[in-house]
Amino acid sequence: MKNLALQAEVCHALPHPNSSDEPGHIVAVIGNTTSADHVVDINVGGGDVVHGSKRPPVAFVVTSRGKMIALDENDQMVWVVDLEKVVLDSNDENDDAISDASPDNQWFYAGSFMQEVPPNELDDNDGMGMDLNAQAGLHITCLSHAGHVVSVSTDTTTSIAMKGGASCEEGSECIGSFENGLECGEWSPDGEILALITFADEEEQEEGSDGKIPILMTMNTQYEILSEIRLDPCLSAEHTAEHESFNDPNAISMCWRPDSSSLAVSTMDASVNNKPLRRVRTFSTTLQLISLSKEEDGSGRDVPNLLSTPPTWAPAGCSHNVGVVQSSRPLTLKSAKAKQVSMQIAFMEPNGLRHRECKIQNTCVEKEEREEVTGVSFNLEGDLLSVTSMVISLTDQSVAPYGKVQLYHRSNYHWYLKSELRYDANNDQSSSSALVSVASFSADDPYKLTIALKRKNAGDILEWREYCFRWDSSNVFSHCQHSTALALSVDGKKLNFTPLDKAMVPPPMYAGHVELPAPAVGITSKPSFYHESPSGEGERKIEFIITMSSGKLALLQSGSKGKSGNTTICGFEPPSLAATIDLQSINCLAGECGPKSLQATCLRDLTIIDLDDNSYTVIALCSPQATQNHHQSFDNLVEMKILWTHSQTEQVDVEVTITEFLQLESRALRIVNWSDTAYAPGARGSALIELNDGMLVEYIQGGVIETCEAGPLLEACPSIAGIFDAHSNEISASAPIDDHEVCHDVHSQRLVVGLSSRYRLYCGERLLSSASSSFEVSLSHRFMTHVTIGSRPHLHFLPIESLRDFDPFTESDNHAVLDGYEPRLVERGARLVSIFPSRPSLVLQMARGNLEGISPRGLVLPYVMTKIQTGDLHEAFDIMRRQRVDLNLIVDLDPSNFLSCVADQLICQIEKIDNINLFISSLIDGDSTFKYPVPSWIRQGIPAATNIYVEDSKVNIVCRKMRELMLAAEKDGMTSSGKIVEKGHFLLPILSTFAKESPPKVEEALSLIKDSATSAKAKQSEGKSILTSDYVQSSIQYLAFLADYELIFNTALGMYDFDLAKAVARHSQMDPKVYLPMLKRLRELPTSLACFDVDVKLKRFESALRHLVASGIYIETDDEKANHQNKCMVFIEKHSLHKLGLELFQNDAGFYRSIMVSLGERLLAERNSEEALTIFLLANPKFLDGGKRAARACGDWKTFLSCCAEDNHSLSAEQVTNLAEMICSKFGNMKDQSDAFESAARVLQDYCQDIGYSVDMLISGHLWSEGRRVAHLYNRPDLVKKCVDASVTYAQSCIDDLVDRASTFEKTITRYTEVIELRRHAIKEAEEAGAEIHDDSASMFSMASTVSNTSLSSSASGRSMRSVGSVGTVASVSTVISVGATSTFSFTGDVDTMKHKSKFNKIGRDKKNKQKKARNSRRRKPGGEEELTELVDTLTHGCPDEYYVAVISSTLTFLLQSGKRSVAELLLNSYTNIEAVVLKSQTERLDKDRKKQEEIEKSTRKEGGIFHFVQHPCEKDVDALRCKPLPETVTKIFSFLL
Repeated sequence: MKNLALQAEVCHALPHPNSSDEPGHIVAVIGNTTSADHVVDINVGGGDVVHGSKRPPVAFVVTSRGKMIALDENDQMVWVVDLEKVVLDSNDENDDAISDASPDNQWFYAGSFMQEVPPNELDDNDGMGMDLNAQAGLHITCLSHAGHVVSVSTDTTTSIAMKGGASCEEGSECIGSFENGLECGEWSPDGEILALITFADEEEQEEGSDGKIPILMTMNTQYEILSEIRLDPCLSAEHTAEHESFNDPNAISMCWRPDSSSLAVSTMDASVNNKPLRRVRTFSTTLQLISLSKEEDGSGRDVPNLLSTPPTWAPAGCSHNVGVVQSSRPLTLKSAKAKQVSMQIAFMEPNGLRHRECKIQNTCVEKEEREEVTGVSFNLEGDLLSVTSMVISLTDQSVAPYGKVQLYHRSNYHWYLKSELRYDANNDQSSSSALVSVASFSADDPYKLTIALKRKNAGDILEWREYCFRWDSSNVFSHCQHSTALALSVDGKKLNFTPLDKAMVPPPMYAGHVELPAPAVGITSKPSFYHESPSGEGERKIEFIITMSSGKLALLQSGSKGKSGNTTICGFEPPSLAATIDLQSINCLAGECGPKSLQATCLRDLTIIDLDDNSYTVIALCSPQATQNHHQSFDNLVEMKILWTHSQTEQVDVEVTITEFLQLESRALRIVNWSDTAYAPGARGSALIELNDGMLVEYIQGGVIETCEAGPLLEACPSIAGIFDAHSNEISASAPIDDHEVCHDVHSQRLVVGLSSRYRLYCGERLLSSASSSFEVSLSHRFMTHVTIGSRPHLHFLPIESLRDFDPFTESDNHAVLDGYEPRLVERGARLVSIFPSRPSLVLQMARGNLEGISPRGLVLPYVMTKIQTGDLHEAFDIMRRQRVDLNLIVDLDPSNFLSCVADQLICQIEKIDNINLFISSLIDGDSTFKYPVPSWIRQGIPAATNIYVEDSKVNIVCRKMRELMLAAEKDGMTSSGKIVEKGHFLLPILSTFAKESPPKVEEALSLIKDSATSAKAKQSEGKSILTSDYVQSSIQYLAFLADYELIFNTALGMYDFDLAKAVARHSQMDPKVYLPMLKRLRELPTSLACFDVDVKLKRFESALRHLVASGIYIETDDEKANHQNKCMVFIEKHSLHKLGLELFQNDAGFYRSIMVSLGERLLAERNSEEALTIFLLANPKFLDGGKRAARACGDWKTFLSCCAEDNHSLSAEQVTNLAEMICSKFGNMKDQSDAFESAARVLQDYCQDIGYSVDMLISGHLWSEGRRVAHLYNRPDLVKKCVDASVTYAQSCIDDLVDRASTFEKTITRYTEVIELRRHAIKEAEEAGAEIHDDSASMFSMASTVSNTSLSSSASGRSMRSVGSVGTVASVSTVISVGATSTFSFTGDVDTMKHKSKFNKIGRDKKNKQKKARNSRRRKPGGEEELTELVDTLTHGCPDEYYVAVISSTLTFLLQSGKRSVAELLLNSYTNIEAVVLKSQTERLDKDRKKQEEIEKSTRKEGGIFHFVQHPCEKDVDALRCKPLPETVTKIFSFLL
């Protein structure tokens, strides 16, 4: 769908340096890639006196008469070299001058190459003379048919001309001359090999044969012959003045492969089957034959009717290779001038077989004209093929021939004629026709074309032009009468139309076309303007202006079935040709400076800026005509008024007037309409103009040019789009806004987006994408959409609002806006063709040419959200269903609004019941806007979010609301919109709401079905239940679709409605042999027992117990009552229904106590001993035996002893001792164990008077003062001494433990500093990579798994706990057990020890290897998370916990009170030391770390980066590690003593 458009045109005209000679024509225009930037003073010497330019040469023009002219950037001549003089000076023996007019001395080729010579090989010759072995730089090789080979060093010649006084020819050298002349020659594209073709001597030719033997040779840059071969005899061409204008049928030509690996030679072989035949051969660089042109059918036949036009070779990556012009019938020198024949370009594969062709379109204006192809060539990209031809009149010899250049493009195996350049007298800016002597693409820019012209009556003027083309990714117009997305494709005279919204016809097919008088070269469509009057159905209206290569404009109208329009789609009528405009004679109101005539081919970027019912105001760019020795560096802007009148017939009368003719500051690159012309009133009558340097200006009707406030683009962008008022909120409105709603556009902000030729996408001075193939601004969707280029191309949707407000100097997180809204992956090479304005779809064209229509999420979601906001639920629901968008979005977009009005609109607008069911069934709890972000412009219309799901879940609330509305509609007989509904119309959706709720309300649904069975729809058969009707059965089947049949059957059974259960089971997969007997048995049972059985089956045990209890109301005898109570007790104990049992039997005291005792036994069995103790003692009377067992289990020794006393049960001393030992064996931390030891001591002291054992228990619990008190109470000095000695021993063990902890902390904190740096670096790398790292070297370890064990490690591990055990063995054992009790070890996977040994397994056989593997697997990596975890645990253990400090404090106080001051001071010093060590280590580490982070931040910001501090999750806990201070009382005491 893309079309080629002319982007720029530069005209050059140069007087011949020697006007006395025949100027000839241009054979080459060569650019100087090594031109210097400095200005030199050049005085051209020699025979030709020319005013030389002071600027370095940038181009070199070579003529067929042997003149090479160097030109500066303003087309001023710098120097001139006479090639004939160089040849003459090189031959000292030849005294006769060679005439410039000699036909055999025609110069036909000039090519350049770069000569690179090492500096040590350069000879010092002061730049004078020519030495190929010494001169580096650009060299130009010139060839003539006379056999001369001349090499010109441009740098040497420029240096000679700069010194003055010497002849410029001294910088050139005649390499040599071939006696038999030169037929053709060409440098390889890499400038390394020169290929030449000459002829052998006549003595070597066969007698009686007209053929000559051509010799193909290759030379290097030193002009040394590399290879040489002789070709088959062939016919030779006549190089005379008569044959200079066209290709001789017998001419020999060649072309190189673009990678310089091979070349193709086209010759007219003298005798092939006794007839002359042209063949194409391909050779390697060593001149080894590769292939010969043959037909592809495998017959071995030669390709017939090949012409002498030089072949072309497609660049790498193209499926076609060598292209050769082929005619439909054989042509001779005479028959070539007779009449027109069809021609095509045949392509040869690498093996020489012909494969496909490009048909050359005959675009002659008159039937009496004939075209002769003179040249073909590919551009650098291979997507354009230029065909140069000469048009000759067959009837009138006085009509001068003219040349033209056609540009072809291949897509989907079809060759399109995309553009044509004509140079006839009626079309060209000059008064005479011109032939094309050179048409070549640039080697740097694939879309830059240089064309040299030859005019018969131009005197001594040399003329050439430079064209620059661009690809318009699509020509799709959305304001046409018959289509909102009408695609136009140019194919020569045929303009193809395809309405993409009606039928997506893949190219090269089309839906309709119109035939034009001449090939189209430009398309201008009518935009939609603000307050434009709408066109009526069938109204004739001009919609397109087509620029044609004939120099005329064509107006296309819609609403008329013209003869030139054709269509293949019903309901679509393509535009027809209304009139053609000849701009040769028009009215001019622009003053004297304005032209009296224009040619359409010199106009480009024709743009309609205003209109009324019968006129257009258009502007266009045109290049000024060239003047001698100077080309203009600006463009002209033309404003025209095109007025037409419709007649009763199909004819349209047109009048054109030039109203403004302005000169721009520089060359213009592009003119476009504002994208919001339909919404911004200021955009009407205005256009956006981009200059070639990226500057942006605005043109206002009447000749006013202003600078655009959008600012310049960073580089020139051939494709641009502009928004006149980017702040307008109505740009997405469906209709133009009123005047009173429009703010004046003085404060509006322009927004311009451009795509450069290097595929960079800009918005003003901001780079949006470094690689994009195409873009489009869609105001109806409020997006700027573009397709990226790369290995994973995406379709990006940038909101215009975000693009407008985007600030490139903000934080990097804001740059996420460049990723766009919901990007989508596309195929590589895809281009954006069109975005439909009225629906969320777009069209992409793939690299091979086919079209694909897609509905991406980036367009669908905002479109659907807008429809939901406006209340168009029918359209929104249909699109969401087809595009598989979560229907929860209807609710989640605005939940409050949904419950208030959208739900009712949904019921009214959705006519199909299945769609309502689909909506209800898709409801889920959760917010779908998290996966479907709401654009900002849509969120502006939504009030602040409030949580409406406080009382219940979203699904339940929505289901209740929908059910309420549907029931109300059925009750009223109509919906709120007035639509009539019958009873039961919404039965299925209502059932859906019941089934969708959580938990499902199946019982309510079955009740609704049962109630609806009495309606008129349920027709009952005689003698059968109404529940077996088709209406009820269909409802049950639908309910079963939502909920399982088994659930429905159980629910019906649970309703104790056995008829309904039978109706449900009727069409289920249940076995009638199972459910029919069961239902029969239940009907025969008493009601309570039947309900009991149903409840037990459905596991509704509480209801079953109630029915079981209710079944005993008719029992009279005591035995039956006892059996019934036993049955109830068994059921209560089996299903743990004690609470309900106590409620039901609260009036039966005896059975109530039995239930209480049963409850206590259950709690005791479940190890809830404390609760069981209370229940046993709550029973009336108390159940003391159970109370004692429960008290003993929970360790409540006080209640146990009370129960024993109440039960008159005395305990022996041994039993009391065992009880005390059981109490102190309680697991737990140090504090819990200390309390247990204190309780055990109290029991021993009160109940068996064992004072010694009691004091031992207190010593084991570190209760020194209490032990001393008891010892003094019972007058036991030995026990007092035992307490003092135990405290001293414990103090010494604490001193050793604190010293070890301090030393370990210092070593560990050093290693921790190193490891934490490694972990920070790993976290940073993981964040930059954007991936989750799972290996040990860079994983994120969660500290949650170790925090739970920290307290145990800090209180139980280490030397301190082992030291404590030296005094009380019970404490050491219990501590070890308490730590082990927290282990979470369990078997995972297969356990070998649980398997039997057999020949099929190898248990125990590979034991050594398995142990090695296991040992290796447990080896931790240095600096990994495992090591860090160990370090954190060690550091945490190094700081004594709170209870350890409390024990140390009590020990210090007791030691002082006992006179052990020295031991107390040592213990205090040890604790003070570890406290200081921890504080110093932490302070120094944190200070160093802070300084290091500040240095890193400083260096990062200095380099322009953004500093982000990375912290491990465990660092906060480690940084907070400090030793707990001793109590103030202890420190205060020692302040007096020390």
